[in-house]
Amino acid sequence: MSYSSYGNERLPFPFQDDLGSAVLAPDNQNVPSNAGTNTDPSLPRQSSSASSRSALESYVEQHTQPNVDVEIFPAQSSSSTSSSSVKKFAEIVAIQESCMRALIDPDQELALRLWNQSLEDMKNHYAPDVEKALSGEHQPTTNAPGNGGISVVSQIQDSSGRLGNIHNSGRVVSIEVDSLLEQIKHPMDPHMRLIYIKGHIPATSVDPIGSRFILKKLDTATTGEIIMLYNEIMPHIHTLIINIFANSVIHKLLDYGPAVYTRKLVGNLMGHVLDLSLQLYGCRVIQKAFEVADTDQKIEMAKELGSNLLKCVCDQHANHAIQKCIEFVPAHHIQFVYRSLRGKVKMLSSHTFGYHVIQKALEFCKDTQMKHVLVTEILESVNELSVDPYGNFVVQYIVEHGEPRERQIIVLKFDGRVMEMSHQKHSYNVIEKCLIHGSYMDRKRIIVEILCAAGGTTADHLLGMMVHEYANFVIQRMLEVALEWQVDVIVKLVRRHEAMLAKYPHGRDVIAQVDKVVNARAGLPGSVAPAPPQSP
Repeated sequence: MSYSSYGNERLPFPFQDDLGSAVLAPDNQNVPSNAGTNTDPSLPRQSSSASSRSALESYVEQHTQPNVDVEIFPAQSSSSTSSSSVKKFAEIVAIQESCMRALIDPDQELALRLWNQSLEDMKNHYAPDVEKALSGEHQPTTNAPGNGGISVVSQIQDSSGRLGNIHNSGRVVSIEVDSLLEQIKHPMDPHMRLIYIKGHIPATSVDPIGSRFILKKLDTATTGEIIMLYNEIMPHIHTLIINIFANSVIHKLLDYGPAVYTRKLVGNLMGHVLDLSLQLYGCRVIQKAFEVADTDQKIEMAKELGSNLLKCVCDQHANHAIQKCIEFVPAHHIQFVYRSLRGKVKMLSSHTFGYHVIQKALEFCKDTQMKHVLVTEILESVNELSVDPYGNFVVQYIVEHGEPRERQIIVLKFDGRVMEMSHQKHSYNVIEKCLIHGSYMDRKRIIVEILCAAGGTTADHLLGMMVHEYANFVIQRMLEVALEWQVDVIVKLVRRHEAMLAKYPHGRDVIAQVDKVVNARAGLPGSVAPAPPQSP
């Protein structure tokens, strides 16, 4: 017996399998098969069998989507009329709709109210029946309590094309799947292989235990087993890819051939690249797709991201997809990416996620002219970016990997601000990078400004730097790269005030660094010699 609901009521409807036979109304009165009366004047009068056929035909025409062919395996039935196979989800709903139409009678107000329920509510009511039919274990018209679980994936894709969700947060409660998961957790055969879960790959992959099993067995899987995974996952790719566990399976599966199946799986992502890139788990698979896809697919994916590039650059997930795009797509195919960044480099360099993309663009841009444009925008705002929580990383990148002329410009712009920057939380890192990667003249300019900050009459500012939480690192770096006479100035100062410096944790760090330098000069083990100065 099936049940339907209206409001808070739960109403039994014993349907017969033959649509043309009599059906019992809610008050157990027989409704004749040729009942053609209808309370809706807009609907023509017709027989219930004709109504059933028209409902079935119209529903299938309106709701059956091409390329979404969900095969259903009906359970065994003792009735010959119920042994016919129902091939599509749309047909099941249409059959149930036809039964509802047969209930309509001018004298039955309750039946009319039921008929006026939305089609979506009807789908929700009959979903358990449909899922039982999908599992092949139960009659699709049986909805009694305790008669089974749910199918692998409760929602693949709705009519609007939006991505669906795994039912019940990815936990599959099908009896057969639970049995498989129990075998995986407590295996009778220690050599259990992927082939043992054939037909249940999507269900297994959305379970934490099942996904770990698949990930482990992929390393020793045969070609046939890998192809089996591709074939079972691809019909549900848009749902599985955003699942917390299944996305890991897809991510690793892309590392395994054959290439034709990898290409087919990536091809199924086309048209959804932007949406998936903005999603926590989907972006991981998109990143992997940029690594393994063919060049033409990479270009197509890049164009999808380019449709809303700035949103992706500033998104906590999609910015990683943009970085992979810049890294793995040939530069001459993504000039539109660099053109989109032009004029926005300062803003993006100060953004929580955008600065990653700017660094990646500077690393992989092959167009000298375009790269010069991006770097120029950074140099124009280098003082502001150096003290920014995120922009300082972009400046550090140019100091470390840029041209000597670019480093020289940066150091010149710091002229008169080195002491201030050495005490700042973010900019002291930039000063350190300049000392490490700068030329002889660059280092000389910075060190002289620090040593002579007080006009050369006192060394109190140096002692203050040695006990400061940030500036002490600049002093330690100076000990490694400064000229010998400059190192002697710092060493003598530390020795005279060693007792005072030892009271401060950062002062003790400077003392330890001085000891290393002194030991290096004496040739003792466990010491770090100062780096030789570079030529100007």
